[in-house]
Amino acid sequence: MADKTKYRRLFDLHKRFMFHGRITIKTMMDDYGINRRTANRDINDLISLGVQLENEVLENGLKVWFLPASQRKITIPFNLTDVAALFLGRGLFDFSRGTLLGDSLDKIYETIETQITREKDLIRLGNLKKKVYSVNDGPKELSDTNIEELDEVLTGLLDEKLIQFEYTSSTGRKSVLRAIPYTLVTYKMGLYLLARPTESDSDAIRIYAIERMNNTEAIRGTSYRLPTNYAPEQYFRDALFIQRGSPEKIELIFDAGSAPFVAIRRFHHSQEVNRLPDGRTQMTLHVPAGTTDFEIVNWIISFHEHVTVISPPHLKEAVRNKLAAALKQYDN
Repeated sequence: MADKTKYRRLFDLHKRFMFHGRITIKTMMDDYGINRRTANRDINDLISLGVQLENEVLENGLKVWFLPASQRKITIPFNLTDVAALFLGRGLFDFSRGTLLGDSLDKIYETIETQITREKDLIRLGNLKKKVYSVNDGPKELSDTNIEELDEVLTGLLDEKLIQFEYTSSTGRKSVLRAIPYTLVTYKMGLYLLARPTESDSDAIRIYAIERMNNTEAIRGTSYRLPTNYAPEQYFRDALFIQRGSPEKIELIFDAGSAPFVAIRRFHHSQEVNRLPDGRTQMTLHVPAGTTDFEIVNWIISFHEHVTVISPPHLKEAVRNKLAAALKQYDN
């Protein structure tokens, strides 16, 4: 005769694993009133049934069983406004199609559609694809190799495992790193990883472009916890966008025609904007502006003739040199 108690226990265990459960043999013994041998047999039975359980040994020697992030489920109720926001967000991640991240986003929308039963709501859901739309810059194109790297990065992030990868810098220098993955960052339709190399003597967090990573591997048997005082918004606080450095006071003057555009946008938390009597706009910011801080120069140049750098002098010179170099392309 089938052991109904065992089947109920296996069903309950599977459900706990599916919803982010990290369970030890001792926990199973206490929760279900079983001995160690039975608990181990239950784990083996779940694995034989196709449940892709993994385990890791913590620093205290305790073994924890869990499902990898790609196998877990989350149940969240959505209304149509929530779904509209999701559709808009999905458009911002169009460049991730074909990756584990993109496939998961597609799966979310498919799941939502299958759970809608009222014909009226189903029609409205279909129209949402026309009512919210995202126009994006040219994305970084991820190759098949990049997609594999991203999958391993996501495994490391979500399962809190260290990762190892080969990285090629912008100058072509290659190095092999083992690092603690902190945050996956999206910027201008590209993906970057904030991570702390374990070989570093400091706690410095560095940023790595996904397309420059090769032979990435989430290392089994490793684990980590994010520092309680870490926050990505603090990491980027002094950056204009993504490039960090020593901030200094920047003063710009925008012509009268660009004033409406400048007035409604917040480019940085330190930004201060004042309308001048002649209709022009004065803006001050405290952002990195050293000789190697290219973001501020590129951003200023994007306004073409509508902006003038007032200070600091070295930034004014950097912008002048950049424009002069661009003008030379048209000398012939």
